[in-house]
Amino acid sequence: MCSAIARERAWSLPDGRAVVPEPDVKAALHQLGVVVPRRAVGATTADVVAAAGSLDAPLVLKGFGPGILHKSELGAVVTGLSHAGLPAAIAQLDARLANVRNITRTGYLVEEQHDIGRGMELVAGVVRRPPFGLVVALGLGGVLTEVLDLAALRMFPLSDRDALALVDELPGAPARAGFRGGPVLDRDAVVRVLLALGGRDGLAARLGDELDELECNPVLVGERGAVALDARLVLRTPVPAADPPPVTDFTRLFAPRAIAVAGASTTRSTFGNRALAAYRAAGWDRGLYALHPEATEVDGVPARADVGAMDSPLDYLLVAVPAARCADVIRATAGRVPFVHVVSGGFDEVGDDGAALSRGLVDAAREVKARVLGPNCIGVYSSTGRQTFQLNSSHVPGSVSVVSQSGGLAGDLVMGGTRRGVRYAKVLSVGNAVDVTPAEVVEWLLDDPDTAVIGLYLEGAQHAGRLVDVLQRARGRTPVVMLVGGRSDAGARAVASHTGALAGEPRVWRALASSTGVTLVDTLEQLLGALAHLQRWATLEPAPSATVGEVLVVGVGGGASVLATDACERAGLTLTPTREPVRAALRSIGLGAGTSLANPLEIPFGPAAEVDALRKVLELVLDTQTYANALVHVNTSAYYSYGTGGIDPLVDQLADVAAAPFGSTRLAVVLRNLDAAPGADVDALLAATSELGLVTFRTLDEAATAISALARFDEARADVAVDEPG
Repeated sequence: MCSAIARERAWSLPDGRAVVPEPDVKAALHQLGVVVPRRAVGATTADVVAAAGSLDAPLVLKGFGPGILHKSELGAVVTGLSHAGLPAAIAQLDARLANVRNITRTGYLVEEQHDIGRGMELVAGVVRRPPFGLVVALGLGGVLTEVLDLAALRMFPLSDRDALALVDELPGAPARAGFRGGPVLDRDAVVRVLLALGGRDGLAARLGDELDELECNPVLVGERGAVALDARLVLRTPVPAADPPPVTDFTRLFAPRAIAVAGASTTRSTFGNRALAAYRAAGWDRGLYALHPEATEVDGVPARADVGAMDSPLDYLLVAVPAARCADVIRATAGRVPFVHVVSGGFDEVGDDGAALSRGLVDAAREVKARVLGPNCIGVYSSTGRQTFQLNSSHVPGSVSVVSQSGGLAGDLVMGGTRRGVRYAKVLSVGNAVDVTPAEVVEWLLDDPDTAVIGLYLEGAQHAGRLVDVLQRARGRTPVVMLVGGRSDAGARAVASHTGALAGEPRVWRALASSTGVTLVDTLEQLLGALAHLQRWATLEPAPSATVGEVLVVGVGGGASVLATDACERAGLTLTPTREPVRAALRSIGLGAGTSLANPLEIPFGPAAEVDALRKVLELVLDTQTYANALVHVNTSAYYSYGTGGIDPLVDQLADVAAAPFGSTRLAVVLRNLDAAPGADVDALLAATSELGLVTFRTLDEAATAISALARFDEARADVAVDEPG
């Protein structure tokens, strides 16, 4: 614990936490380089008046002690005092507090008053936000904290880069930059405060697991410095960490030597029967078994009464029996099966009785040294390991791996992703994740040689804690795209701090993404689009002369180009204008009459255009000016409204583009109005573009989101290269 913090001087809250007196907090911050007002402390009127003699008026008087949390609301703050008026102010403060229940004043704090003048009030703090851990917040302070609720967040601990980003992202940035003749506030001073609070060697780091809330509100920032006018620290009794699960190598989960299914029937069709059919379709003619108490075969698959009767090592057991029987099935493996996947529902999702069954699963797994996946999830997919949970899934290997809490969405990811060109290495549904957690699998995937891109679907924040550290490790090395279902704010616990109120759950997810370089998306379609784009382009770094996040937009003019610009802006992308030499070259080939040659670049492109029309324009621009990304949007319906060749001319035009090298520019193609094409043509077009290596999107926003995901990875990759040269 920091030397200035003494827990014995803290007082307890009803929930068991402890509040540290403000003078102690400020002394600790002062040791770490934070500027605080000159102050005097005393337990009696005589003591504090004598100690305050060396301070310069005007003065601020504060009372502190048990129950005094929000001093202004309780009348425990008096400003603008002279030395002569200090005794009377103390008497008035005591009189006010005497009428408040559950308040005990134990001391007085007198400080030199700092005027807001030409400065700005901010709130900076670190708050524990279960299950994420510690979150660092910077917002507008003083009364504006409640009124405007504006803040920027990052996960703890802050790097220098994170602290700078917090200052730059803070709502109200124009005021910091000298808006309308105001002062240019001291950015570096705010960074120093943030690092003293939440940096790797700041107060939060020194307090460790004891920290619950740490806040300075307001921090007065001027042109030449920042002063923490108020400080609040709440400690907790550290919660003993649960025993970590065993470190697991998941290789045999995704490439088992033998599989068994418990729950297949000889008289009716169950999930177990469908699983057996899917495995047989995936090529399992040996090493596949059904567990059945009586039968010798089920649907043509050899059946055994128990695992002990197997004649080969069993790596994976799929359990699809009623919830109450699942733990017994696990115990019966007797240590012979490393991975048991419980498909069955009826556990935590149904209440207390189900939660007890979940605990029984984990207890049984520990007894037999097995790892349990689920319950309430569908299975495992790996094309090279012949792992599957559905019929007609692709067996083409790839480099994208996904961990999903939803089994249904895992199926959508496999089938829908395959249709748009995503080639998977591994897909795992973890359901309620009572044992194997998403973070644990993602950590293993980071070292998986087959995995180059990772996707995540989570339901709520229950398993977010360990994920923060894992995603920090992935930053700049493996691109990660995350979709979170149920991303709503259930309400932050903010008994003592404004920082807790600012750290609502949606904001914390965004902070996690910002701190780790992960892309947070809003829809399944955006997730699939980003995975497809990263699969194609993540290994191609932009040219050193290119700006991260810039994009050239090319397509038929009019409203579509305006909408493309809006989509890119929403995704945080930059449309760098074309330079004059590029525009002159475009004019030389007849472009520019009534259309834009800047960015977006408007060209006549459709069924009447030459096969090489789009390629020639892209080559002309990109040979002269470097862009990190290019977004081409095509009006598919035009090939039916103004052409007679159906989709064939578009396929030929896109094939011509796909065959051309464009240096380090990464291409995204939006097939607008795809619903105007007959279903067979859509299938042919998507199959052709996938074969050509073109990543296609149905909407401009999906494409912009995917390009933004690539840009975030570019930025994180560049940061890692700077932090770890050579």
